[in-house]
Amino acid sequence: MSNIVEILLSQTAAFATIATAIVAYFIYKKSKSDELENAVRIIILEIKESERIIKNLNEIKGSGNIYPDDLLKVTPLKGWVKYSHLFIQKLNNDEYDQLNDYFKKCEVLEKYIEKNHNFFWITTEERAKQKEMLGAKLAHEKPTLSPEDFKIEVEALSGLYFSNTSAYTPAGIKTQLDRNLDSISMITTTPVWNKLKKIAQYNDLLG
Repeated sequence: MSNIVEILLSQTAAFATIATAIVAYFIYKKSKSDELENAVRIIILEIKESERIIKNLNEIKGSGNIYPDDLLKVTPLKGWVKYSHLFIQKLNNDEYDQLNDYFKKCEVLEKYIEKNHNFFWITTEERAKQKEMLGAKLAHEKPTLSPEDFKIEVEALSGLYFSNTSAYTPAGIKTQLDRNLDSISMITTTPVWNKLKKIAQYNDLLG
């Protein structure tokens, strides 16, 4: 009798161990599934936002206007950097490489946007210094000018000085921005976009 009890107890313990392992496995799978779903939603939202910024910049480029000095973050959450490993088994090589290439180009674009922003503030400070120097020189050369005439001449000299120098035109940055924008292909017009939405499981909210 005692042997039967021992056998039953050992079998119960074995079943409990197996059941615990199975439950742990399904919890693990569920957590991984949730992680993937959350990751793909972040990436989808970043694609939509980054494409909006890229379209706006392309419109500015096409109009011939200068790029804004705003410090725009193309992919502020860096979703692909954080979660790209989760998609290795969900996407084929071409799809994975396509997304990888897109987000790398977004990073480069963001770098030049930041350079343009920093350049603007450096230029603004430099212009103020140059204007101050021009004013000091004018005051020395024409000490009898009235305040109004002095202001008019300083503005005229400043305009002439800055229009005749290329030191304040970020041509290199603009060229790099132009090239980078030309090299970026939109993701939302490709099959991989539909695949991402399918993984995210809420197509109706994403368009």
